[in-house]
Amino acid sequence: MGTRRQRSARRLATLLSAAAGTWVMVRYDRTARGYRVVWTGGPTNQAMHALAERHAASIPELDLGELDWDRG
Repeated sequence: MGTRRQRSARRLATLLSAAAGTWVMVRYDRTARGYRVVWTGGPTNQAMHALAERHAASIPELDLGELDWDRG
């Protein structure tokens, strides 16, 4: 069983993967002490953040402004 934030991170990854048409991973970065959204190709950082904002109500435990967005 994970924490609510972990479940929200997994849910966000699933929602973004479906919306963006590319594989998205949301993982906790211990060094940065926060969650990182990682994907390759697909939308720009700004576009991916906009996609996440559409799903913000589904992931209330995560503050989108605190996430690190990393388009590889």
